[in-house]
Amino acid sequence: MQSSLGHSPFKMLFGRQPRTLLDMLAEQREDTEEEVKDLLTYTRDLRGNLSTVWEEAHTALRAAQQKQKQSYDTHSAVRTLAVGDEALVLLPSTDNKLLAQWQSPFEVTAQINPTTYKLSMSKNGGREQIYYINLLKKWIEPTDGQTIHHVTAEVNEDIPYPILTPHNVSSPGKPWINRNLMRQYLNQLQRMVTQNQDVFSKYLGRTSLMQHPIRLKENTVSRQRPYRIPEAKQKIIEKEVQAMLEAEGQNVFERLPDLSDSEVVNLN
Repeated sequence: MQSSLGHSPFKMLFGRQPRTLLDMLAEQREDTEEEVKDLLTYTRDLRGNLSTVWEEAHTALRAAQQKQKQSYDTHSAVRTLAVGDEALVLLPSTDNKLLAQWQSPFEVTAQINPTTYKLSMSKNGGREQIYYINLLKKWIEPTDGQTIHHVTAEVNEDIPYPILTPHNVSSPGKPWINRNLMRQYLNQLQRMVTQNQDVFSKYLGRTSLMQHPIRLKENTVSRQRPYRIPEAKQKIIEKEVQAMLEAEGQNVFERLPDLSDSEVVNLN
């Protein structure tokens, strides 16, 4: 039986409960004679049964929908946007279409109904699109003195902190910055990197001031079944591994004997 309708799909279609093998076996044991109806009587009874079942199903469905609405409304709030507002849109990520992230901000150009809005996607080179309110989040432009993330911590100025500098690196180079960041965050990050060029580098450095041991759960070699790397990713992996091996003056990576059956060993 379907919980929202109160009847089984079979009864909704045929106006009666299905006859199973056990039902037919019970009829044979009881030796009951099936009532024979003429075509007109059978048709009239069938239409009456279907009408009754459908009416009961509609009543049960309305009650179930009302109950589900009340349950949903207890954890929801009414959100509205005005024409001219900017909103974040939950869109599939450029790296993986199965993942979504807030992208934006985009301008609201029209309100279709209380829960649906039309946005201008010209920033992404697209045209206007219609989105449900659950995929939108109102964008509030931060002021000059406002910080998005604020972290406070107690710092003891008496404790000298070791300065970790790259070892045998001729030029630090510019670090890689994700260009998918929002405009104001990207500008802030670029200014911070420019002001602290002696700290940031795209190269992996080494230091002799301290050592950090990496302790595994067990002192055993981890082995797994061999698997093939997709052909589309083989050249990318070979290029990245070769770049790490040939990085000038780093000596951070080195080729080791095979420790696993897999083509790539990932150490985290």
